[in-house]
Amino acid sequence: MKATHRLIDSVWTVEYKHVSIHDVEIIKYSRSDPEGYKREQELPQATIIEDEKRIVRTLLVRDEFHPFEWVNLNNFDHSYNVVNPKHVFDYGA
Repeated sequence: MKATHRLIDSVWTVEYKHVSIHDVEIIKYSRSDPEGYKREQELPQATIIEDEKRIVRTLLVRDEFHPFEWVNLNNFDHSYNVVNPKHVFDYGA
């Protein structure tokens, strides 16, 4: 599965797979995924939650696209624990 997060003129795309109902494994997190740019309005929106060392712990996903509105702790549809926590920039391909 894929979801996107727009930051100014970049679209960050997170690719992940479900390992259980509450857990996901992040496969890739990149701002160079052409599908994220092309299908941004069709894909779910997401944000990653990092700890103080920038290790990704949680993925928040909103099912519908809402332009100009980031996913945050107050407006998500799904919250997933990340089973392969890494530094945010270590999920590159």
